[in-house]
Amino acid sequence: MWQFGPYRVEGLIARGGMGEILRAYDTRHDRVVALKLLAENLAADDEFRERFKREAHAAARLREPHVIPIHAYGEIDGRLYLDMRLVEGGDVGSLLASRGPMRPAEAVGVIEQVARALDAAHAEGLVHRDVKPSNILLGDGGFAYLVDFGIAHSVQAGTLTSTGFTVGTLDYMAPERFDDAPVDHRADVYSLACVLYQCLTGAKPFSGDTAASLINAHLNHQPPLPSSARSDVPREFDRIVARGMAKNPAERFSSAGELARAARQALTTMFPVSAPEPARRSRRWGFVVAGAGAVVVLGAGTALALTAMRTEAGSPVPAEPTAPRTSAPAPPQPVTSSTTSVPAPSPTALPSAPQLPPPAPPPSSQSPKPPGGTKQCRTIVFEGKERGVGCFDPNGDHLYAHDTARDGMWIRTYLATDYGRTEECKDLKSEGGPIDCKFDLSEQGKGRFQVELWDAKKRVAETPWTDYFPIAQ
Repeated sequence: MWQFGPYRVEGLIARGGMGEILRAYDTRHDRVVALKLLAENLAADDEFRERFKREAHAAARLREPHVIPIHAYGEIDGRLYLDMRLVEGGDVGSLLASRGPMRPAEAVGVIEQVARALDAAHAEGLVHRDVKPSNILLGDGGFAYLVDFGIAHSVQAGTLTSTGFTVGTLDYMAPERFDDAPVDHRADVYSLACVLYQCLTGAKPFSGDTAASLINAHLNHQPPLPSSARSDVPREFDRIVARGMAKNPAERFSSAGELARAARQALTTMFPVSAPEPARRSRRWGFVVAGAGAVVVLGAGTALALTAMRTEAGSPVPAEPTAPRTSAPAPPQPVTSSTTSVPAPSPTALPSAPQLPPPAPPPSSQSPKPPGGTKQCRTIVFEGKERGVGCFDPNGDHLYAHDTARDGMWIRTYLATDYGRTEECKDLKSEGGPIDCKFDLSEQGKGRFQVELWDAKKRVAETPWTDYFPIAQ
């Protein structure tokens, strides 16, 4: 444990090419934060220091909840730093590695949230330049945060900085990043399409053992088809990935939000992105993601994160609720510092992407819908034996999961709404009665659920989806 200005450093979270991320206790505001320290030699670069402060200021004013709040930034004892909220969750890259590819609806849910963060940044003239799965954090309930804003924009793309660090990750870089062509927000659209492909398939768009092979692939190879890698991915996603990864920026989606809206449509319609045809319905999937542990991601060779916050101008940043501390703060040490509290956001809200109407429920071969207010249950059968039960009761928004066998496996009841919200209930112990999980589904719409049997982290069986039924009526 050591002291950095007012921060008592408790441990290392991650280390990358441009610095490190530390878990630290802010003695001024009585809270635990993620403290990002840039490499010492970066502060010696006057141009970089000024750009860092300018981009930190701009990124901190973003009015977008999918950008993690930044409490303060500045320089202490010759080290540039960012004081960030510490997020409880995991990153998409780690989840894909441990769980495999997402269902199409899971992937679209993540892409939509990241697109909102990117559109807000682009509206302020910020280009991220390092959109990738490990820079997307998933908190409680699958809420996504995009990290690493601003600093990547401070260095010319496609080159090495004066201190020798590569900005961006080759697996997701747009072709224009590899030459002297102008780089704008459409480079982020290309990277977002790469992320969509990886979420759908579990693999990066291009494979290569060397930097030269990856660069050649981005410059010359056709975008891969997700439906060729996974048969359950609707072929409409092939067109979306191909357009998002077009070599010519002018041929891509005009914004991250446009890509996300096309992906949402692909879940329930069967027409090309550029020229709609009469709609044909396709399968939809439910989605919930959760991580564990305090995580703020900094990949090797990538830039540190800049994010947004809200506070009153000229006022100290309010402390986040934390458990009382029993240890006395470390005595102050003499430091030379330049600290900037984050300004209040501008009163003019950023333009937001138009929202599509909720998609119509897909057809089903199951029995007709029961009336609203009726409790529904499904029994899951595995290897010829009843294995568990899951229920949904719209009176009070209760999900139930009941594991009826003691064999080490467990039951999950999984609810998905037609407006994108998902919930889950788990029975992990096979003891006693059903587990009752209550939620507040205050938005009117429709929902459906299925019951799943899991062995550790692998799903081994699932029931068909129920028909859609009214909720919050």
